[in-house]
Parts: sequence; C-alpha cells; structure tokens
Amino acid sequence: MYVRGAKNREEVWLLDHIEAMGLDETAFRSRDYVVAIDETSGEKAGFGRIRIHKTDDRELCELTSIGVLESWRRQGVGAHVVERLVEQARDHGFDAVFSLTGATDYLSQFGFRGVESSDLPERLRERLDAKRENIDPDAVGMVL
Repeated sequence: MYVRGAKNREEVWLLDHIEAMGLDETAFRSRDYVVAIDETSGEKAGFGRIRIHKTDDRELCELTSIGVLESWRRQGVGAHVVERLVEQARDHGFDAVFSLTGATDYLSQFGFRGVESSDLPERLRERLDAKRENIDPDAVGMVL
C-alpha cells in the first residue's frame, strides 16, 4: 500500500466516494487529497485530506474527509492515509494538526487527544458547529 497525492482525473472518484460515505466535502479541492493505492492491483483503497484555515493571525491545519472503501477496511489503509496527512502537515510547518470527528477512538491511536470546544481556535469552533449540524452530530475537536 502506498499513499500519493490525488490527481485531477480522480476528482469524480473522490466526490462519489465522499458522498457515498457521508463525509465532508466542504471546500472540495482534489489537490488537497491523498489516495491510498494497493501496490499489487493498483486499486484505490482510501483517501483523506488536510484543509488549511487562514485566520487573521495564523493558519490552522485540519485533517478531514478520511475514507476507506468497504472492501479495504481493517487492513491498515486508514492508518497509511492518516500518517501521510500528518507528515504533510508537518512538512508544511504545522506544529498542531486538528481533526473534528466522532471517530475519536480511531484517531487516539495516532496520538490525537480531545480538545474542549472552548479551547479550539474560533475558526475551528465555527467549523465544529457546522460539522455537528450537517455531517457528524458526534464530532468533537481533537489535536495532535
């Protein structure tokens, strides 16, 4: 399994799977995504993205829209995607990587820890409220 940046031609594939999985497609840009590919078959197995939020005084990095195709679940695909995204965030100079998700147990495996909503930067508090309202009512803030 390897993870690479998404290609423009994969935009429809990504959008189809994001919609089918009920994931967040807010501010969709295919170039923000990575795709996990099986080395043997060349089959796409999963994806995810980092989203950069610009505020007046800094930029914030959010890991979001992580999805693994049903037939590839429980095989470490999501771990490859998360690790690649965290690596990308660090390469871009981010000390903190946030995620707004209900999948807290999963991300805890990678060192993410819960953050009280009141302790999130204002832009991420707003995003968390919108995410709870529209996509994931169980979403909470997490940070690595």
